[in-house]
Amino acid sequence: MFGVVMGFAAVFGLTQKNELYYWLIIGVVTAFAISKITKEKIFIKSTVIGLFIGVFNGIIQFAMFNTYMENNPDTLDGFSKIPLSLAPQYVLLFAAPFSGLVFGMFTGLIALIFIKVTEKKHPDI
Repeated sequence: MFGVVMGFAAVFGLTQKNELYYWLIIGVVTAFAISKITKEKIFIKSTVIGLFIGVFNGIIQFAMFNTYMENNPDTLDGFSKIPLSLAPQYVLLFAAPFSGLVFGMFTGLIALIFIKVTEKKHPDI
């Protein structure tokens, strides 16, 4: 759901200039939830969750690209620096899985840290 929420928030310009902070908060909250729900294959599960978050975010921004550009005029400057012949909306769509994977790996590392910190030490008897 975080990908959907952030997708719509970005489309309507609600994340301008603070998007990185929102993603950091989402990453920490997701990592905390993952560390409480599961104790196995945490990094892989986090990476897959991050992939889905990135894809959902990208699909929403792709589908509502005109609204996204109207509400985020500074983004067009960033697209003009990309030397690809792709239309900007396709750059968003193709970059989504990769950014999702990076986000998922970040979340996985944070989840592993949460587990390590909150793990109870059992005294040797």
